[in-house]
Amino acid sequence: MVVEIFSLYVQGLLLAILTVIIAGGFWLAWRASKKLDKTVKERQASLYEAMMMAVMTAPILSFAYMAILLMLKS
Repeated sequence: MVVEIFSLYVQGLLLAILTVIIAGGFWLAWRASKKLDKTVKERQASLYEAMMMAVMTAPILSFAYMAILLMLKS
């Protein structure tokens, strides 16, 4: 039982990481297309913000994906 829950968590974590990377990529591409960052320092700051959002959001989102996968499995 514990192994099944852990495997669902790992699957949810992988899905969350993929989702966060895609969302961060779209956000950075949108900022680049609108030319919101003029200097290199501003670009680095927005990249740092995207990475921090990804690190903070992925574990929380993984529990949501795990719950969805658990409901689909049962």
